[in-house]
Amino acid sequence: MNISVNVRSAFVALLLVASLAGQAQPRKAKAPIVSREGSWVIEMPARGRQCVVRFYTDQSQLIYEERLTRRLNINRAKTKRNLNAVLEKTLLAWNKTHQFPADRQLVAGQFDRK
Repeated sequence: MNISVNVRSAFVALLLVASLAGQAQPRKAKAPIVSREGSWVIEMPARGRQCVVRFYTDQSQLIYEERLTRRLNINRAKTKRNLNAVLEKTLLAWNKTHQFPADRQLVAGQFDRK
């Protein structure tokens, strides 16, 4: 009987240490997956390795469009955060100039940086 009490005590202590160790590590704050303003749309053909990303205002006005020579996985949270970061940049530029940015690679630059 004495051994089973020691085993239980050791198991409870192990669980306590494991739960405290998991809480001790702070989590990084990540950008939200859903944008507060505007929206983006990805158009990917069934075949091929290309896609078109379009960014819109809340009033559904196209403010930026970029063609990429690769496909994006829209199921990944990191992809959504990167697209939201580009959306924020394009909304800032649109609110200042009200012009469609030309000859820029904002999306490709966002995904290529490390």
